[in-house]
Amino acid sequence: MSKKILVFVFFFNIVSIMYCNDNNKSGLLRDQHGKYIRPIPEPGKTITKQIEIKQETDLLNSSGFLNISGWARKPLVIFNEKNIKADKKRIKKWEHYTFYNKNYCGGITISDIATVGMGSIELFDVKNNKQIANITLMVRPGEIQFPTNTYDILEFKKGNSSVIIKKINNQRIAQFYFDNGNKENIISGTLTFTQHGEEALAIITPFSEQNLFFYEYKVPNLSVKGNITIGDKNYNFNDKDTFGVLDWGRGAWPPINQWLWAAGGGFIKGKLFSFNLGYGFGDKHKATENGIVYNGKVHKLNQVIWHYDITNYMKPWIFKSNNNRFEMTLKPIYLLHSDITLKEMFNFLKQLWEIFSFKEIMEIISTKAYLNKVFGYYSGYVMLDDGSKIEIDNMLGFAEVMYQEW
Repeated sequence: MSKKILVFVFFFNIVSIMYCNDNNKSGLLRDQHGKYIRPIPEPGKTITKQIEIKQETDLLNSSGFLNISGWARKPLVIFNEKNIKADKKRIKKWEHYTFYNKNYCGGITISDIATVGMGSIELFDVKNNKQIANITLMVRPGEIQFPTNTYDILEFKKGNSSVIIKKINNQRIAQFYFDNGNKENIISGTLTFTQHGEEALAIITPFSEQNLFFYEYKVPNLSVKGNITIGDKNYNFNDKDTFGVLDWGRGAWPPINQWLWAAGGGFIKGKLFSFNLGYGFGDKHKATENGIVYNGKVHKLNQVIWHYDITNYMKPWIFKSNNNRFEMTLKPIYLLHSDITLKEMFNFLKQLWEIFSFKEIMEIISTKAYLNKVFGYYSGYVMLDDGSKIEIDNMLGFAEVMYQEW
């Protein structure tokens, strides 16, 4: 087949994948952007026992089954990847940092979703409602060497571009340089994420499918300082008013997933208060993703029910726990909406064409990711383990709803 015909077939398949109509919309609802989505069911309101893991243990046994599920205050569970028995295409690994203040929000990610490896950076102006930078570079799967623990160095490299994340004591230092061939738009800088206290949330979630699982380490108690330079413009971040969360993940996932994730942070009486919330996938009976981290200590939460309007993501989001320990309202000021569009796919074509076969490209573009992520201010109250109540007034944070096929 000639290259010209191959290119035609390639474009035809892209358009077919992106614009084919699903005539079966049973159970689907139309959201703000005209997308038909399946609502994520609320978690049960029954209080479940949260199983705390207190000793170091292997994640998987030699047969590929989970040795344990539950949660821990530190990443005590050892990710022994060699014991995974699931299809290699189901194995997903990433290290992602979301950062935010009253003016800007963004993210840094290194990931490998088994079909492609990626390094990316995003920066958005929340006050002026605009994107400043959003670049993703791709490499072949397996090129990125992911550590099995949360502490060792992680590096992404492609040509002159790189992201290097070093861990030194309680700090995670992300150094990055993205060269897109245009000197006026080179992105570079360093962001230092400082963890306040030793405790955070390590969660092991089983799926109903055999040998599938997710091991995550969420660290919402981060303050952030540093700078991002884009061409001749410099964006500075101060750890007194900029906060972040680490999303470290290793897992073997089913092909179709959906999830909700939220976090927030700010100083209360000189001590960093933060929280992490989430649900939507897997079996959460032994451990939810919900927890408060205040003054370096975890206060574990049970189920938290979300209420948000998919016809207008900028309306307030409401969060209530099943045991009255957490009640918050998030008032959005910025919506990050991300869906695969034809224009965005064209921007990836050169990268894809250079390093992947036609068959591999078709597999990559069959991946779907539909994200709506709001940044704004949380207000409400929380109850700590000792019963003391903390009032929250206009604390920065975010919440997202994600639909993923991979």
